[in-house]
Amino acid sequence: MMNAGITMLTDNAPCIVYDERLPHPIKHVEFNWADYRVTLVYDTPAYSRFSHEGHRFDFPLDSAFIPLLKQLNKVAVGRVDNDKLVEIAVFPLVFVNVNEN
Repeated sequence: MMNAGITMLTDNAPCIVYDERLPHPIKHVEFNWADYRVTLVYDTPAYSRFSHEGHRFDFPLDSAFIPLLKQLNKVAVGRVDNDKLVEIAVFPLVFVNVNEN
């Protein structure tokens, strides 16, 4: 099971941090209003707007981060390797099930 969390970078940008290599590069990050869960959506050849692969985290995002994510509409993502944050990049944040909120 992948361990993950969210932290603030030195420039106060929120960053989703995880500890395993992903099978594909990330295209964007989704936040689901229905359950407050985040998905790293992969950039694969089979990607389409309605059907896509990704890694959906098991636990909901702490609600304290949601106003900041709504304001920025983007989020940094990085992997922990040997106690260092690597592969940091900023991705667009897509909100799904917005009618529920």
